[in-house]
Amino acid sequence: MNPFQARMQAVTPTLAVLMVFTLIAPIALMNVVSFLAVLAYFLSGHYREKWASIKTHPLTYPALFLFGLFMLGVLYSSSDIAYALHHLGKYRELLLLPIAISMFSRAEVRQRAYYAFLLAIGVAVLVSFSMRLGWLPVYENAGEEFAPFRGRISFGFYLAFAIYLMLHHALLAEGMRKRLLWSGCAALSAFDLLFLISGRTGHFVLVALIGLLLIQQRARVKKYWLVILLVLGALTSAVVLTSPAIKSRSGDIDKAMSKPEESSIGVRLIFWQTSLRIVADHPLLGAGTGSFAAESAKHAGDHPGLVMDNPHNEYLSIAGQLGLVGLLGFIWLLYSQWKIAEQLPPLYGVAAQGLVVAFAVGCLFNSFLRDEGHFFAIYAGVLFSAFVPSNRATT
Repeated sequence: MNPFQARMQAVTPTLAVLMVFTLIAPIALMNVVSFLAVLAYFLSGHYREKWASIKTHPLTYPALFLFGLFMLGVLYSSSDIAYALHHLGKYRELLLLPIAISMFSRAEVRQRAYYAFLLAIGVAVLVSFSMRLGWLPVYENAGEEFAPFRGRISFGFYLAFAIYLMLHHALLAEGMRKRLLWSGCAALSAFDLLFLISGRTGHFVLVALIGLLLIQQRARVKKYWLVILLVLGALTSAVVLTSPAIKSRSGDIDKAMSKPEESSIGVRLIFWQTSLRIVADHPLLGAGTGSFAAESAKHAGDHPGLVMDNPHNEYLSIAGQLGLVGLLGFIWLLYSQWKIAEQLPPLYGVAAQGLVVAFAVGCLFNSFLRDEGHFFAIYAGVLFSAFVPSNRATT
């Protein structure tokens, strides 16, 4: 190893942890830090060891398979080649997942990166409350005033996942001080999500993760099921009745029935219907990478004015582009993560299961692999880097 590679190797762990900390930061900053971290990783040598860690990890294959399908989809896309290639770039994070797994292979780097995300959430929650109290300027877009750095959908998703992690730490903490600290952080984050952030995706993800938490902790709480259900029911009712964030979107359901094109729910339903028509016409391999915009214009039915580049549902988006083969590839990736999560150390296994559930639920309402693929690839890389194949010594 030459001196330059040694310097790159020394700086890579710091940049990798900083990359996780900036995952919820403004996109420009996130991209710069991620580029520097990956660049340092590639310039630091030890290529044989890195390749060995990548090729032996079971998540490498579903990630590369799905990206390979997107590459193949460019060749037969109903969109023009330039747009198909542009859309292919939105799924490049699938290539980043195996690299991230290798970047966080050292236990101490992995642990720092794990907590870097929670620290970033803590900073973001403080910024969100400061915006609400008038200490910091707010954004102009209605409904996004108190979501720092990103829009309400993304920030709500991050918050819901972080709350799940904090609750697990609170339940498993040794000592009352740590338990109160994690519980307080979870409560503040939940208040931010439920009262200041109007993104419904985060709300649905939080419900799903609380359900997962109860299943994971069923041995601890089996004597208190009735009390837990009553408390959750009371809290849910109180939030629905008092939360300005939830009330601000309450009229959307009525609009979805009467004027669907003016409602986010109604627009999603229209897009999903359009997607199903596309899948029906191209069931096996889809209409190609980046084809949704062109195909939706042909299959829009009674809503020709509603044309977008994705249907706000990752499952339908992939099925429309890559057919049932692509959809099965995506499900293979999620299923592989769930199965591997069961083999991880408890800290990372619990977090990995939560990430899979959060992402799977989020993909029902958004094209998250396309829009949040960077977060998914990097933080999944952190968690699943703890997996040790049976033919390798435990570290």
